[in-house]
Amino acid sequence: MSRRKKIEDPSLKMMEVTLEGFKQAKIAMDAIKENQTNQARATYTGLTSSGKSRYVSSLVETSGSQIEVAELLDLSKGRISQLVRSERNRNNGQ
Repeated sequence: MSRRKKIEDPSLKMMEVTLEGFKQAKIAMDAIKENQTNQARATYTGLTSSGKSRYVSSLVETSGSQIEVAELLDLSKGRISQLVRSERNRNNGQ
């Protein structure tokens, strides 16, 4: 008796390759996000108090969300709000 060769379904192979590609993309995006977070925290830590409020205000303006900035810098939402308010007051001369 001869054995027949098992033929792989091309659509299954394509799904496997696509899934592996998505896994690799996710790994790369996570590494980039971690790198950006580390850089943002290091920048924040190295600034003076007025520099911190300017930096946080610009991050909030760019991202559009104080919550995202709080998560990025590992600070409380209250602290982010305080820094944004401080910068706004500084710009208004109060």
